[in-house]
Amino acid sequence: MNHPDAMYCLALDEAAATTHTALRGRGIDSILIKGAGLAHRLGVQRSRTYTDVDLLVAPATFDAAQQAFLDLGYRRKMPGVREDDWVGWHARPWRTPGPVSLPIDLHRSFHGVSDPDGLWAALRATAEPLHLAGHTVLVPDRVGATMLVALHAVYPGGSPRPKADLERALAVIPEASWRAAADLAERTGAATTFAFGLRRVAAGVALADALRLPSGSSTLHHVVHGDGSAEACVLARAGELPTIRQRVDYLARRLAPAPAEMRYNRPLARRGGAGLALAYLLRFGRACWQVPRAIPQVRRAARRATDG
Repeated sequence: MNHPDAMYCLALDEAAATTHTALRGRGIDSILIKGAGLAHRLGVQRSRTYTDVDLLVAPATFDAAQQAFLDLGYRRKMPGVREDDWVGWHARPWRTPGPVSLPIDLHRSFHGVSDPDGLWAALRATAEPLHLAGHTVLVPDRVGATMLVALHAVYPGGSPRPKADLERALAVIPEASWRAAADLAERTGAATTFAFGLRRVAAGVALADALRLPSGSSTLHHVVHGDGSAEACVLARAGELPTIRQRVDYLARRLAPAPAEMRYNRPLARRGGAGLALAYLLRFGRACWQVPRAIPQVRRAARRATDG
């Protein structure tokens, strides 16, 4: 880890520790699910870098934690965005207060988990203390961290880090912990995603077979790890929703997101009303051009998911 990266990670550690302490002062428990805690777990404190803070709270305290952030001067990453505009239900991005603003993702669940309350209960019951930046924070135990590493490998967000974390975890974490992590994934509704994530690397394939993990997957899994475009990911996510109404609502929100999101992501949309209108028009035009090309990608991914 070079000097600028090390300094940035130290700043993130300070942000994680002070935020954890501030939430605890308001009666809200939180768990640092990646960052320094994961680096310690994998034994790569001197080499693993990270770019934000990921704090998990109970789903029941998520709104209270967001209000605490507002009271403490934290800023939403996209102020004014509609609550239902976020692509993922499980987390919201924030920025710390002060002249040097750092990113914090506030989680109430994690990718691939269908029982958020069960996830929180399991991780909180076994969480372990970690001394960090003059404070004590909670981090997942080895089993919880192991499960999260495999889940993160399924949705890497374009970063090579989740795959590297998985390869390192497979090298240093014993099979018994992987077996326990597979059981935890089963109990929290994440078994399919866990198994798919583990099979992202060669050593994981052998372990998944040894543990007799399920070979099933979803269309979205194969879109993310295949040739899928952003539009294909949107279509695949919509396809996983349980009702036609929810699918239509989701697609409508992605086609026409809130003006706040447009202004955040599109410089043109920041140029007054005319710029915003033109940005929406260009977005519609792109959708008309790209969606027909995304449909075959989704169909190929669906076939791969069906074939196992």
